[in-house]
Amino acid sequence: MPDRPFADWHTHVYLPEHTGPVWTDRGAELVGRPAFGLAGLDEHAQAMEAAGVDRFLVLGLQVARMGMHVPNDYVGEYFEANRDRAIGVGSVDPTQPGAAAELRRAVETHGLQGVKLSPPYQGFHPHCAEAFEVYRTAADLGIFLMFHQASVFAPDGCNEFAYPMLLDKVAREFRGTKILLAHFGKPWPNEAVELMMKNPNVYADVSTLPVKTWQLYNGLRLAIEGHVTDRLVFGSDFPSFDPREAADQFLAIADLEMPLPIPRETVEDILYHRPFDLLL
Repeated sequence: MPDRPFADWHTHVYLPEHTGPVWTDRGAELVGRPAFGLAGLDEHAQAMEAAGVDRFLVLGLQVARMGMHVPNDYVGEYFEANRDRAIGVGSVDPTQPGAAAELRRAVETHGLQGVKLSPPYQGFHPHCAEAFEVYRTAADLGIFLMFHQASVFAPDGCNEFAYPMLLDKVAREFRGTKILLAHFGKPWPNEAVELMMKNPNVYADVSTLPVKTWQLYNGLRLAIEGHVTDRLVFGSDFPSFDPREAADQFLAIADLEMPLPIPRETVEDILYHRPFDLLL
């Protein structure tokens, strides 16, 4: 059990009308809750308080091909109300006209500090010209890039665009821009760690992995051996997972009886000792 307040670096907010049919139906199919659970502003605030989360990263997501559109204004207004303890991350879909312009508008209007992109959900190659226009805008605005660069559940998702090493070119060409890799690049934690070892501007969150014991164990062992645990952060992926339950499961990895254990101090360091200025 978490014995003190902790930060959650991966939480969503959205209303049912924001999610689209794929997200809604697939959520019910996989976890028994439409759209993976309720994530309105009130539900988010209540969940963070109940779990003992004192700081959180709140994000939106826009996926045109799935009919998902969480307005940046919805995320931005919540962020502005919680500026003292939140990181605000908007989203744009590079496949849609005006994506870079919308990113600039959202950041200048609400002070958002990052942008969430998802090549496998949104259906674009991370090296395409449209994506690079968004990256250049983010670099110009001084915000970080957050990527769902991991496998996806949607039947029409493009896992060929999910491979973490596709971000090596982005990390090289935007050295001054920090990159946060969601879900530790699952199911490719080895490649995610190699990407982080090579590129000091790449970070990763461990969201969704607390329920995937073998992937989490291997990822943490690889991160320890690659000396990059200082760039790992905890995330629950609320509302798919309850933050306190995810934190419990994350801490429990240190109790796993293995020839090469995960030191408890490493797990606690990731959960409790990651200040926001790591990315800001």
